[in-house]
Amino acid sequence: ESSATVKAALSAALASLDRSLAVSSALSQAFTGISLGSILLLAALGLAITYGLMGVINMAHGELMMIGAYATYVVQNLFRNLLPEAAFDFYILAAIPASFLAAAAVGAVLERGVIRWLYGRPLETLLATWGISLILMQAVRNLFGAQNVPVENPAWLSGGVAVMSNLTLPYNRIAIIIFALLVLAGVAAL
Repeated sequence: ESSATVKAALSAALASLDRSLAVSSALSQAFTGISLGSILLLAALGLAITYGLMGVINMAHGELMMIGAYATYVVQNLFRNLLPEAAFDFYILAAIPASFLAAAAVGAVLERGVIRWLYGRPLETLLATWGISLILMQAVRNLFGAQNVPVENPAWLSGGVAVMSNLTLPYNRIAIIIFALLVLAGVAAL
């Protein structure tokens, strides 16, 4: 382009686009970090409660979360196979308490069967729960297979909020953040 005015306008437009892309990229990364951090917050709350109340370093804590995730998968499949298609979008409302109950049941069996005999002996507790974590992982592999299993979003958690023309915040990530905040508030109140 030979016109200095047009060149200046093009440069200003490109600079504006670059700023917009930088802002949306930063917001996207911050939102992703907060939503992933919310998941880690939930895991950390469980570890803090277990160690704070029982004085137990539970190396099988991640596997208890895995049990909850597979309980969600089972509830999803039950809704898909046993209920009308219109009910599938509400499986998550049944899966959340089911996942907590499944993980709590396995945790209670773990505490009653192994950990209760090892209070005050942190090394033995650590080794025992590590062994149990290996057993739980292999049991899930035998039951569900080695490949990851899909857990689908209900229709009302699909899509997102368009914040900018090139930035959409997914509803499922927003729900994760809200859920983590509710759990955090519940733990603080407790």
